[in-house]
Amino acid sequence: MDLSSEEVRQYWLDFCKRHEVGAELVLRGEAKIKADHDYWADHTMWELLESLAEPGAKKG
Repeated sequence: MDLSSEEVRQYWLDFCKRHEVGAELVLRGEAKIKADHDYWADHTMWELLESLAEPGAKKG
């Protein structure tokens, strides 16, 4: 199933709210989703969060 950029973004926002992710990381994650939502639609939000904590370790 293909997800739109907005659907991936909303999933990210819901994930961040449940796990009390800080505002700066939320914005950085949104930027990554905007840049390549197809990639992030196929990966977990944990992977996205990890990619923000470890620059260069994951895509983006």
